[in-house]
Amino acid sequence: MTVAAVFTAVVATAPAKEPPLTVAPSRLAGALTCYGDVSGRRPPPILVVPGTGSDGSQVYALGKGAFEAIGRSVCALSLPDRATADLQVSVQYLVHAIRVLSRRAERPIAVAGISQGGLLARVALTYWPSLRTRVEDVVTAAAPHHGAPAGGAARCRAQGCPPALWQQAAGSRFLRALNAGRDETPGGTAYTTVRSATDEVVRPQGGRAPTSALSGASNILIQDVCPGRTTSHIGTAVDSVTIAALDDAVTHRGPARASRLPGDVCTHPYGTGLDEQRTGEFLAIAGEVLRQGAATVPVVRAEPPVRTWMRRRS
Repeated sequence: MTVAAVFTAVVATAPAKEPPLTVAPSRLAGALTCYGDVSGRRPPPILVVPGTGSDGSQVYALGKGAFEAIGRSVCALSLPDRATADLQVSVQYLVHAIRVLSRRAERPIAVAGISQGGLLARVALTYWPSLRTRVEDVVTAAAPHHGAPAGGAARCRAQGCPPALWQQAAGSRFLRALNAGRDETPGGTAYTTVRSATDEVVRPQGGRAPTSALSGASNILIQDVCPGRTTSHIGTAVDSVTIAALDDAVTHRGPARASRLPGDVCTHPYGTGLDEQRTGEFLAIAGEVLRQGAATVPVVRAEPPVRTWMRRRS
């Protein structure tokens, strides 16, 4: 039996009782853009999921050279309101994309999530168990798996904040439901997390409970690999350690291992294939670009209610 036939047989037995997708199919389909061929004749693609305030095209433009150096087709997902909408809606776009791409590839794919995108990957595989046979690797960079500092809470209550900001704050009802004694790395998927000790947004990243680390994952701290390096929250996405870890994860069985990363990984700040000057210039303005984009999106004065399916045990 071929790999494709085995894969088809496995996913055909997926459990039926999963949260329904309530977003219009046309919206789900229109949110996914692929760069390169995705088929059974090619290595499985990498699905890139953006962070809060950004969209798939921006993420692809930032990492294009690195993705090309890895040699896999890349598909980028754009989420509602520049990834600031209710995460319980945004995750449906990811669920749909995983189903579509794994069918087209005729085998499991890899998912690379940046910040919120990494959190969404975990939400998808937690509440839609059938996806666990469709995703071979999840690599998350600077993800708020256990929440980010809830700075500006008083302002959010008075003036409103995008739903996704409420939900990613440490102690949110959304995160309490997700982290209520559940397996943090469900299924046979290999999980890798990458984080920076100098992340100025998603903290803490050190100590006994780094917010971006997951129990059961290969958890890589950039400064453990490259001592003394300063890497920002957004910069974590294209740091040389992150890109090397992604490459290692998709080319080996299981998660990435810091011990397998190239010996010269610390000699350049950004991933192989990225122009240092251009990437540095982009990162210098990225924060302001994302803030301007997020300034025009809908806001709410309280966290969205946690949906019934998030409280269920899979």
